[in-house]
Amino acid sequence: MKSKLSSTGLVCVVLATPALAMDPVCQSLMQSQRNMANTPVHITIIETETWSKNLSRAAASIGMGGTKKSEEISTGKGVYVMHGGKWIDMQTSFAAMAKMGDPNDPDIKKAREAKRCEALSDETVAGRAAAVYREHNPSGIGTKIWISKRTHLPLKSEITNKAAGTAMTSFTVETYDYKNVQAPVSAISMKQMMDERRH
Repeated sequence: MKSKLSSTGLVCVVLATPALAMDPVCQSLMQSQRNMANTPVHITIIETETWSKNLSRAAASIGMGGTKKSEEISTGKGVYVMHGGKWIDMQTSFAAMAKMGDPNDPDIKKAREAKRCEALSDETVAGRAAAVYREHNPSGIGTKIWISKRTHLPLKSEITNKAAGTAMTSFTVETYDYKNVQAPVSAISMKQMMDERRH
């Protein structure tokens, strides 16, 4: 995982986007994410960064590029991120993240109205029937997401990020597990993590 901590992009972007003036198909996708905001979930994230030939060596020298695995747990009340082999208590929740940002901000409105979603053919994920959607926004981020037809919760997502143009492309696969999810007993605070890094 990268040195900076951040919760899964799919959840943050969709939860923070109001429904007004949104592509109707995107509203179904957003509702699924809102359902997940208060549902305990363990998310496994595998991200692969591919840098341009001119930048790949420099990126590798500072620990960027290649494939990295990370994990997140949301209990519905708290979010925990695996970092450096330790669980970090982010002292927030997905529901709280949904309240961040001003929905009347011109940039947020523009991004909301430009986003487009497409319903694809149903598929099966780990034996579970899933509705499949593809989402695209003009910034260069495309998402494919599988949503359980029984629970209406996300099962899997694939995010392709080309916002950096030809310099770097990232491909992220997120899988969602809702069984027996509990807060990590050994989680430390952000302050504790920063204090440990200073010593």
